[in-house]
Amino acid sequence: MRTQSFNGNQPLLKESSWSIASWAWPQPRPKILFYHKHAPYYGFTNFSSHQVYYKGKLYPTSEHLFQSFKFSGHRPDLAEHIRTCSDRPSVAFSEARRFQAEVRSDWKQVNIEKMDITLREKFIQNAGLRAELLSTGDAELVEDSDKDAFWGVGANGHGRNELGKALERLRDDFRRGRY
Repeated sequence: MRTQSFNGNQPLLKESSWSIASWAWPQPRPKILFYHKHAPYYGFTNFSSHQVYYKGKLYPTSEHLFQSFKFSGHRPDLAEHIRTCSDRPSVAFSEARRFQAEVRSDWKQVNIEKMDITLREKFIQNAGLRAELLSTGDAELVEDSDKDAFWGVGANGHGRNELGKALERLRDDFRRGRY
């Protein structure tokens, strides 16, 4: 280490073997975008064609299960209607919207928990999807939906991305051997 001094008397600057250039700045996590039907990782969406069994019943997609949770308990007839109305997830989504007035009153408090359950069941039952999720390393998972700023990033790209966060929690749980 060399010392430079001002007027040859007091040390002004100590140089050492490190420099700012040698510091390893944290790198941003890679992002994996999913949403579009023919793009990679479409299986991460609730609209993918992966069936889900829950409490002895078969749901055509995880979207059907998630939408049925809006009515389970207080309106089991509507929950069953959502489960059986069509094999298409868009129909389950539309039917749940049609019955919006009947959605459980605490839905905004429990919807993330219900998404966690939905995803857990889907990925436990589909080994290929589980392997794909685990293969994402520690990448940030982003539902690249321009239509949904709660579950996805929305039109401005700054939405809450709650679906991506739920998948990251599930990935962590799988790694810890929780499921």
